[in-house]
Amino acid sequence: ISVPAPLIIHINYNLRGEESKEDESFARNIAKKYDLNIYIKEIKEGSYNKKNIQNEARKDRYKFFEELYNKNIFDYLIIAHNKDDFAETIIYRMIKGAGTDIYNCLKKKNNYILRPMLDSYRTDIENYARENNLEYREDSSNKKNKYARNKIRNLIIPLLETINKKSKDNIIKFSKRIYLENSFLRKKINNIYKKNLINKNIINIENIKNLNKIFLSRIMIKFLSESSKNEIEINEKRILEIIKIIKSKKSNSILRLDNFNLIKEYYKLIVEKIDKKENEKIYLKIEKDGIYKFAGKKISFKTIENKNINYKEKLYIKFGYPIIIRQRKNADFLISYPNGEKKLLRKIFIDSKIPLRKRNNIPIIENSNNEIIAVYLKPYAVNRISKKNKITEEDKYIIEIDFI
Repeated sequence: ISVPAPLIIHINYNLRGEESKEDESFARNIAKKYDLNIYIKEIKEGSYNKKNIQNEARKDRYKFFEELYNKNIFDYLIIAHNKDDFAETIIYRMIKGAGTDIYNCLKKKNNYILRPMLDSYRTDIENYARENNLEYREDSSNKKNKYARNKIRNLIIPLLETINKKSKDNIIKFSKRIYLENSFLRKKINNIYKKNLINKNIINIENIKNLNKIFLSRIMIKFLSESSKNEIEINEKRILEIIKIIKSKKSNSILRLDNFNLIKEYYKLIVEKIDKKENEKIYLKIEKDGIYKFAGKKISFKTIENKNINYKEKLYIKFGYPIIIRQRKNADFLISYPNGEKKLLRKIFIDSKIPLRKRNNIPIIENSNNEIIAVYLKPYAVNRISKKNKITEEDKYIIEIDFI
């Protein structure tokens, strides 16, 4: 088996003046001493002014690693993270409000990145270097408490160790235990989630609405994240509001979440990106035959003779322009055919099980006297017409309305 020759990668951030130059010289000398190739990236001085230096430097570092890896310069990259770094990172992420997966923040193997020293503390590594006469350099900025991680390293951990010398070990063990318990819980939740997911943005809530709060919360977090591709901001207040909607006896409701609507329709919960065009008020005044647009659909108006009519396919009303097509309004009603009963459109929509989010796009047709003469309900139910607008044998010509 052929083993590729080791090499060195060094990034000079130019943050510490002469010291940064000396670090680079040290790396070059080590490469020369052991006859190794070295790849160096130099960051222009002043590049990190008024920026989060540590985060930006990390991005540049890993970007350089990725570039070299993609050029097949190396197969694996060894990073010197140790057990102190591990404990510090766990504490840092806890303070920042991270979840229960923080034990996974530094992996021994992550794709091509290896961290073989995660089981060794910094003092162990330094002792080994001294005993074996190995040269090393230390970043002087590590001693300064300017950055959050340095405060954890230099102030918080030493203080914890006055309470218990094994504080770092116990922090790591605790995060591991939480991670393993959460992994078990996550598997169970994933199984429930998969069984009830209808498609990527619709989930069946009939079987999950009575789950305990923890399970239901986790399922909703996963559903919102995946259905919106992490575009919805998720917080506890929103999750509690969603759970309330799920457990409510209301069949239809809509909750606005950033640029999405969360829609409850009977036994389904739907995440749908808001289309601003669809939310615009729609009003058409039709004065002659032709093809018009309404709610993203084309509508044909055509004057025809009153014969060979197929009421199942199209909508027919008495001849007479102008005709108004609009969205619904509060308290809209229809004097229905054939019994002349006054029917609120809201009640017709509920009886027809028309989803709440679709009701604004149901075409309401009225005459010049602002009387509703028909409601186009397909594909949810049979179209309705008013008793006053029913077609009789006396109507030689009528208007055929067809949604193309």
